[in-house]
Amino acid sequence: MMHNEDPRAPACLPAMAAVRRLSRRHFLVAAAALAAARAGGAQAQDAPAMKFVGPTEAAVFQRLMAVTLPVDGTPLLPLSQVPVLATLDAALLGTMAPHVLAGLKGGIGFWNDGPRAAFGRPFVELNDADATRFCDQWANGTEVPQRALSMGLKKLVALAYFANPPTWAPLGYDGPTTAKRQIPSLGNAPLPRA
Repeated sequence: MMHNEDPRAPACLPAMAAVRRLSRRHFLVAAAALAAARAGGAQAQDAPAMKFVGPTEAAVFQRLMAVTLPVDGTPLLPLSQVPVLATLDAALLGTMAPHVLAGLKGGIGFWNDGPRAAFGRPFVELNDADATRFCDQWANGTEVPQRALSMGLKKLVALAYFANPPTWAPLGYDGPTTAKRQIPSLGNAPLPRA
């Protein structure tokens, strides 16, 4: 069966459209809630149980984090200290309509099975070089579902990592200036016209 014949491919497109509409603010709110929950003494590894991220999704996201967020040897926080999966669970999957969530989960399964033809194994079993090569192949491919998944899943991982305030200090970012300057939120109000 060709990749474009897989029924999971077109089914994931509404979920990827939802991912494109996500804002950084959406993830920041979820990360703040997770930080508040952990403030009682729990560590990142003691994050709450996943409600929407299943074992397959967790394995794919963990593998994707390892190849798209190479933080080892950098000033960035190690992945083990950042509740990326919990942020994804709370900020994305938990807010999706059931049919969109099903499409995303199908797309994640499609992504995981994608490298079988070229590499002989699922994504979660690829070494770093092959996993990176697969990500690049799908990101630059001709099939819309493959490009959408490549962009969308990498975006989710990066947003969920950097939505957590402890990741900001190594970047020299000390948080939203609106909060420090007590600028009231105007929601989605349009900018003033000149």
